Amino acid sequence: MSWPSFWLRADHNHIAWQSRLLLPISRLVCRVARRRLQAFETQHPPKVTEAKVIVVGNIVVGGSGKTPFIMWLVEQLQQQGFSCGIVSRGYGGKAKTWPQMVTPDSDPKWVGDEPVMLVKQAKVPMAVSPNRVEAIRYLEQNVKALGGHLDVIISDDGLQHYAMARDMEIVMVDGERGLGNGMCLPSGPLRESKRRLKTVDFIVSNGTLRYPLAIADTIEIMRLTPVCFRNVKHPEKTLSLEAFKNQAVNAIAGIGNPARFYRALNRLGAIVESRDFADHQAYQPKDFSWLKQQKEAIPLLMTEKDAVKCVAFAEDDWWYLEIKPQCSQPFAEQIIKKLRRL
Repeated sequence: MSWPSFWLRADHNHIAWQSRLLLPISRLVCRVARRRLQAFETQHPPKVTEAKVIVVGNIVVGGSGKTPFIMWLVEQLQQQGFSCGIVSRGYGGKAKTWPQMVTPDSDPKWVGDEPVMLVKQAKVPMAVSPNRVEAIRYLEQNVKALGGHLDVIISDDGLQHYAMARDMEIVMVDGERGLGNGMCLPSGPLRESKRRLKTVDFIVSNGTLRYPLAIADTIEIMRLTPVCFRNVKHPEKTLSLEAFKNQAVNAIAGIGNPARFYRALNRLGAIVESRDFADHQAYQPKDFSWLKQQKEAIPLLMTEKDAVKCVAFAEDDWWYLEIKPQCSQPFAEQIIKKLRRL
């Protein structure tokens, strides 16, 4: 989700009036979150799987790069011989029953956009449910029924889902927005106090941190490298990164930080006319009626997360930017080493 301006980092001597006004509720949110964490630490929930559970989450609302990081993480684990699966809440999915298995052909309308994108890219079994413990059980049942097994289950988000036991916690931070003004909802973007970062195993920043996190000792940087433009309607068709250089393009983004995507297109030389949509937007053909009102046909560019929801009605000149996430090899070795120790 896009953040209101008063959530963004401000001068230490100045807090926006909106944040001050909401401070009593903010303090309550922090207090409730702290008590929930204390209860979790006092009495851990029972594990429902022999697989190691890695939670990839965040302490702020809105996107922070969890999906591309999970793609990178799965690749690293598979290279070391680990059999992986993924569970998620299936945010935005409107399925009438849960849990649900996700396949590359699943409709994002029922199971959520990010799960479909993850399954297409990572090519591992995945289950979604608002109750992640149920999702873990359902995932294992389905994998075992096919004669397989899972060494590691990655939970896409769920850091605050304390009914779920976990073996490792990795927190993602948006390098551009950081922790915003550092305040809990609704005064700021935090789901819980930033002190929570001291209790997790690893912190990963999506891009270079614009503002330092004084509370964290070491932070890994994830880079998102553009690969090519891929056609939404016919994904086997690709264009080079220079394809839209010095060319006018339309661009949409229904992600947590749309400005990041538009800047990426600008760096590739495109002349961008942008239009934001809500995070996890359930696109319909009518959302693109404005394209028909333009005097000339201009290509439409989007993220892969947007593309999975537009395949059914995409036009021939709709393209998404394919990216490759990358973290350092020493960081991958740290995760593997800790996993083997567990």
